[in-house]
Amino acid sequence: MPKRPHGPDDPRHPQNGGIGWSIGSNGLTAAGQSDLLKHLGRHLQDTYQNILREPAPDRLHRLMKRLEEPRDSDEEP
Repeated sequence: MPKRPHGPDDPRHPQNGGIGWSIGSNGLTAAGQSDLLKHLGRHLQDTYQNILREPAPDRLHRLMKRLEEPRDSDEEP
């Protein structure tokens, strides 16, 4: 869900004078909001865990090898 800014006249507006943000779940109960956030967290975790399991591209392997090679002390950095 897109975030929606709350204006200064909005009763949900934070007291510090800044603009507040909502995930569009203001109609949910506290338990419903908690469940929504847990679901979003699990979904994000699953998504990024799958990405981390993918093999790194060859160009990154080549770069890592170059970084691991010893450098000559006479060369400029």
